[in-house]
Amino acid sequence: MSLRMIAGKFKGRILKIPKTNSTRPTSSILREALFNICQFEIEGATVLDLYAGSGAIGFEALSRGAAHVTFVEKNRQAIVCIKENISLLKVESQTTLLTMDATSSLKKMKGPFDLIYIDPPYDTPIAPIVEEIIAKNLLKEDSFLFIEERYDPDREENPIIIPSLTHVSTRKFGIALLHQYKK
Repeated sequence: MSLRMIAGKFKGRILKIPKTNSTRPTSSILREALFNICQFEIEGATVLDLYAGSGAIGFEALSRGAAHVTFVEKNRQAIVCIKENISLLKVESQTTLLTMDATSSLKKMKGPFDLIYIDPPYDTPIAPIVEEIIAKNLLKEDSFLFIEERYDPDREENPIIIPSLTHVSTRKFGIALLHQYKK
């Protein structure tokens, strides 16, 4: 399987994605919407891509001018794909790959970041992850936190309440919700 880059200097390039049911690539519609939202803040930004999967969000950020991306992923097949994509795009100096679970990585993480994207396996509790991000002060002032989660038509689309962040919006893209927060 493969995934096409949407815009920027890597536009049209094909990324490898893991052949596993435990990861799912973020749709191109959602990726495009995400980067339209933060298009004026991405140039020179530092990005944290938690539960990176293929790394599509982080690579799209680099393609659009981000200075550095830290990928966090524990799935072996996904790690292989991220490494191959780093090599394919020749962005070794602009990337860090942490091969561990998100909670462990946050305990060791040094920030802060301009943009954090959280896309865990659906039904993963997100509150402990967000609490650790806030406790470690991993977001710069005026920075963005995005959370992707599964849309459930049987439940209200209430975003997680994060006391130190402002909820900006929640948007639906197929089976996914994208929550946007700002510090």
